[in-house]
Amino acid sequence: MSDDFINRPSPVDAQRVQVEALGEPGQRRFRMLLIVNGETHIIWLEKQQLQALALMIEQMFEDAVSDSPMLQSDDTFQEFDNDADHQFRLGKVDLGFDETGDSVVIGAYDLQQDEQNGQPALSVRLNRRQALALSADVAALAAAGRPRCPMCGAPKDPSGHVCPEQNGHLPLTYEEEEIEG
Repeated sequence: MSDDFINRPSPVDAQRVQVEALGEPGQRRFRMLLIVNGETHIIWLEKQQLQALALMIEQMFEDAVSDSPMLQSDDTFQEFDNDADHQFRLGKVDLGFDETGDSVVIGAYDLQQDEQNGQPALSVRLNRRQALALSADVAALAAAGRPRCPMCGAPKDPSGHVCPEQNGHLPLTYEEEEIEG
């Protein structure tokens, strides 16, 4: 496990984890929901934070060789409490790999707190199955967003897209030019 985690309280195991996007593409808000010790914790994140977290998790497991079988999900299904008291916006995140438990440890810091004397607001352990499912869910959420412009890579809005790669910076979208022309 990373040296960053040596002097921290032990992380707790997540019983369930899920990511979701709320709202319409272009206006979505992202959150990670976790059930820890029977209580729901909600971490609000930016899409880029979520994608970076998922990418790092995938890379950690690609680099780690494991003889451990994938753990099956818990038979007891718990619903998330969408009105949970334990909610915060992610600021900084620490990520470590626990080789002995074949798991990922996430230390999530509240953006509004002063890093709570160096302690994360939530320190949680995800087993291999949970972590890889989280990464797959993040990829599906990202793919469900706005389509990307093939020329510049920027997201395209339903109302049109001004592409800076298209003959410089066009003042109007293609659809607006047809109307005026």
